[in-house]
Parts: sequence; C-alpha cells; structure tokens
Amino acid sequence: MSKKKSPSVESTTSPTMAGYTRLLGDIDHLIVTIRPFARQLAALQRRMKAAGLFANERELLDCPQCGLREDVLISGLLITYREPGFPQDTGLRFEELTADTFRCPSCGQKVNERFASDEPISGFLAKPATKRCKSAAPAKEGKRKA
Repeated sequence: MSKKKSPSVESTTSPTMAGYTRLLGDIDHLIVTIRPFARQLAALQRRMKAAGLFANERELLDCPQCGLREDVLISGLLITYREPGFPQDTGLRFEELTADTFRCPSCGQKVNERFASDEPISGFLAKPATKRCKSAAPAKEGKRKA
C-alpha cells in the first residue's frame, strides 16, 4: 500500500496567493480606469448645485419643526414647499452646516440628513393599494367551463 503525501504548505497557498495578487492587480486597474470618471462626476455635481439643480448626492430634507420640505421637479430643479403648496417653490434653501446636518431657512431648526423623511408626498409617490379586485383573484383549480 502506498502512503498519500500530504500537500506541502507552498502548494496549498501558492494558487490562493496568485489569485489574490491577480485580484489586487484587477482592482488597481479598475481604480485607474474609474478615477477620471469620478472626477468628472464630482465636477458635474458642483456645476449642478451652482445652477440650483439637485445633484443627488444626499437625501431630500424635511424640517420636523415647521414642515418645510425639499423636492425635485422633473427638470431637476431643487425646490422647497409646505403642504399643500406642492409644487409652489418658497425660494428658501436649507443651509449645509456639516456633511449631514442642515439648518432650516424658515425656522432655524437643525435637520440631520440621516433622519430625513421617507414619507411620500401626499398621493404623489404613494404605495399602490394592496387589495385585490375580484377580477384579479387567482383562478380556482378544477374544471373550467367551456
């Protein structure tokens, strides 16, 4: 009977290390490829913000104290409004204090982006009803009428 040799440490780690090294090379190549596009995107976002457009780099804000809310028109223009005045722009803009904290221009309340409202605009982005109508009910198994 022949004894099976146990694999050496080198033979078990070599393919893994080679794969890891290849993966690191792929990641480096990807970073070099993407970097110019990331710079262009950042420049475009700066231009959009300067033009009053929403650059989609943060959540829309909602002041819990006075109810002033942000939204974006189909044109990309960032507006603020109060219910039920949508889409009448108040012309007010939240002031950025830190990366995720803003000051409401109406009442001065600090608004943290992490806690921005996810509540849809009344009826505008409301979730579809979950009730089924009778015609949409699943067919019963069994014989069909011809």
